[in-house]
Amino acid sequence: MESVNDGKGKCGAEASAQPSSGGAARLDLAEVREKLRLQRGPEVWRSLEELAETPEFEEFLHREFPRQASEMTDVSRRGFLQLAGASLALAGLTGCTKQPPEGIVPYVKQPEYIVPGRPLFFATTLLHGGYAHGVLAESHMGRPTKIEGNPDHPASLGATDVFAQAAVLTLYDPERSQSILHNGRISTWGAFVADLGNRLRALQGLGGEGVRILTGTVTSPTLGAQMQDLLTRFPRARWHQWESAGGHHGRAAAARAFGQPLETRYDFSAARVVLAIDSDVLTVGPGNVRYQRDFARTRRVRKGNLQMSRLYAVESIPTNTGTLADHRLPLPAAEIEAFTLALAQAVGAAPAGGDVLTDARARKF
Repeated sequence: MESVNDGKGKCGAEASAQPSSGGAARLDLAEVREKLRLQRGPEVWRSLEELAETPEFEEFLHREFPRQASEMTDVSRRGFLQLAGASLALAGLTGCTKQPPEGIVPYVKQPEYIVPGRPLFFATTLLHGGYAHGVLAESHMGRPTKIEGNPDHPASLGATDVFAQAAVLTLYDPERSQSILHNGRISTWGAFVADLGNRLRALQGLGGEGVRILTGTVTSPTLGAQMQDLLTRFPRARWHQWESAGGHHGRAAAARAFGQPLETRYDFSAARVVLAIDSDVLTVGPGNVRYQRDFARTRRVRKGNLQMSRLYAVESIPTNTGTLADHRLPLPAAEIEAFTLALAQAVGAAPAGGDVLTDARARKF
C-alpha cells in the first residue's frame, strides 16, 4: 500500500484489489477517492477499511469492547440519565427495608442535666508533651463529640490545635483495646493488680533491681509524688521519661548553659520583634496555642497599639512559623550556627571563637 499527501489535506492511495483471506469484499478505490475529494479539512484514518467504512470494519468496531458494552452506543443522553436515575432509585430501595419495631425504654433514674438533643459541656484538660491544655468537651447523651478551647484557661485562651481536635477520635478508634489483655487474652484489672503486686513483692528484697518504669513527660505534682514514693520503696528501680516529639535538644542545651534542664517560656504579648531560628515555635510544642493568641494580638493594629510586631524566620526547612514571617531567610542546616554567631556578634553578645556567617545573605537579612 502506498500513501501520498498532496499538501491540501487530501490523500490518494493505491492498494491491491485482491480480496482478503476472510473473503471480504474488495475496496472500491474510486469511491474512496471521491469521498476524500468531498472532505473539508484534514481527515485521519488508520487503515483504508476505516476510511471506506466497510461493513467488516464497522462490525469490528462495534464488537471491539467487552461483551455487551457496545450496546450502550445505542443509548441517547436522555436514556442514559433515565438508566442512571433508575439505578440510584433501586439502590435506595435497599435502605428502605422495614426494621422490626423497637421500644424506647426510659431511664429508671433520670441522670441529672441529661436532656435528649441538648449537649453538655465539661471543663477538662488534655495533655500535650506532659503539659495540660484546658478545653471544653461537648457531650451528647454521655458521648463526647467535640473539643473546644476553654477561654478561662491560660494555656489555651479559648483556642485549640490539631491535636486537641483529633483527641476525641481516640475514644472511637476501632483499633483501641476494649478490655485488658494479657498475652493476647482478655483479662481483668484485678488480675493485673494481683500479678503486679506479686512481682513487686518478689523484687522488694533486691531493692527493686530490674524494675523499669517508662512514662511520658510528667508535670503533675500528684503523680510525681507517687512516683517518688515508689522509688523510695524500690531504690534500685529506674524511672524513664520520654516524648517521641519532645524538646529534648532544648532541655539538653539548657542543662549545658544553666547547669540543669529547664523549659523555656516565651511572652509574645510583650515582644515587638521576634526571631525564630530553625524553630516552628508557633505550631509545635506545648505552649503553641497560647503563643499564637499572644502573637496575633501584637499584630492587630488598634487604639493603643499602632504598630505591628515583626517576625523574622531563619530556617533550613519550611515551617508554619516561617510562612507567617515578614522576612524569611532560608539557609542550609550547616550555616544556621554561623548565622547565630553572626547575630550574636552584631548585638555584642558573640561568644569566643566559632565561624561567623558574614556573606551577603546575612547582611541583607
